[in-house]
Amino acid sequence: MQVWHRFGSLFLTLGLAGLGAACQSYSTGGGGTSPDRCAGTAPDRPSYAMHVQPIFNANCALSGCHLPPNPQRGLDLSSYNGLMQGSINGPVVIPGNAQDSRLVKRIEGRETPRMPFNRDPLCQFQIDTIRRWIDQGALNN
Repeated sequence: MQVWHRFGSLFLTLGLAGLGAACQSYSTGGGGTSPDRCAGTAPDRPSYAMHVQPIFNANCALSGCHLPPNPQRGLDLSSYNGLMQGSINGPVVIPGNAQDSRLVKRIEGRETPRMPFNRDPLCQFQIDTIRRWIDQGALNN
């Protein structure tokens, strides 16, 4: 009982402190630790609906992360409109300019914290897909 009290309090404190940011659940198509999860290549002409949103759904638009009703930092990644509204810090996507888009800086780890927070980084083909989509105008296609 003494041990549970000591560690239980610690776990409860850590759990509550990171409740909205931990985002540790995995789903198929982007999370997980299987060795082939990063097998793939970015499409030449990515579509938001077919390629980009599924990456967000599997890695970012999760409960406690970037999903309504209370998305972290106000960034809703569950829809194109939510993404393009940006966060409480402003736009996260600059259409035609992936290099300077805050979203890309975060998923590449050039800005901290790296996203997805407390999860495996996105695979290179997923980052390349998002970069190409932004560089090609970040269209709602």
